[in-house]
Amino acid sequence: MTVKTFVPLSLLLFTACAGNTYHVDAGVMFARARGEVALQNAGGTLDLGSNQNSLGTLGVDDAQASPYLKVQTVHDRHRFQVNGFKLDNDGSGTLTGDFGDITSGSSVNTSLDFLAIAGVYAYELLRNDHMRLAAGAELAFCQLDVSATSGLGSESVTTDVIVPMPYVEAEAFLGDFSVGGNFAAMGADLGDGSGRYFDTALTGRWQVLPEFELFGGYRYLLLDAYGAASGRDFDSDIEIQGWFFGGGIRF
Repeated sequence: MTVKTFVPLSLLLFTACAGNTYHVDAGVMFARARGEVALQNAGGTLDLGSNQNSLGTLGVDDAQASPYLKVQTVHDRHRFQVNGFKLDNDGSGTLTGDFGDITSGSSVNTSLDFLAIAGVYAYELLRNDHMRLAAGAELAFCQLDVSATSGLGSESVTTDVIVPMPYVEAEAFLGDFSVGGNFAAMGADLGDGSGRYFDTALTGRWQVLPEFELFGGYRYLLLDAYGAASGRDFDSDIEIQGWFFGGGIRF
């Protein structure tokens, strides 16, 4: 499944779960990628474990501002949301290990493209004037493309995964302020890669008006995966993390 089918499916689920309260958040996320990636050569002779290239060495680990969007509906104890952001980064560096058919020591121009879209359903287990606790499931779509170009040619790791994960969230309330956290995780063989997947965030909110609030927080995603992408074996251990800020409306 690709993003072209995942997004309409998420919107269909959102419509089906529509309730009498809606919430739209829009803002910016200052995200950066860290970690390592390895790509097999055409002959299949590389030891991927000893041919890892860090994103810092490739020059694509700087923080970048990207739009952040979340749409949510609540009906009784049921809450459904779709959220997403995209990271694009270009750079240059020198390979410390072979990357596909580009040999170690080569100077390369590089790019990293990352897209994350998540659909979340949560059922409210407990709520009072001071806190809320809910559990459910997250269906995350992650798309990663790391490319390198040198005089020897171009190589890229392009992989898509759709990850179903158990999900928990909790909130604490203090007047017009609230603090919430959520966590989802899975270890499985999914899409192009097998491995571990984490998605967690901490968010603070200030209810400025009944229909408007300001929010800020921090999000962390982990893709520790290995498998086959674009016809080649790959190994990646990549973290995407950063601060996000914005405003939300209720209607």
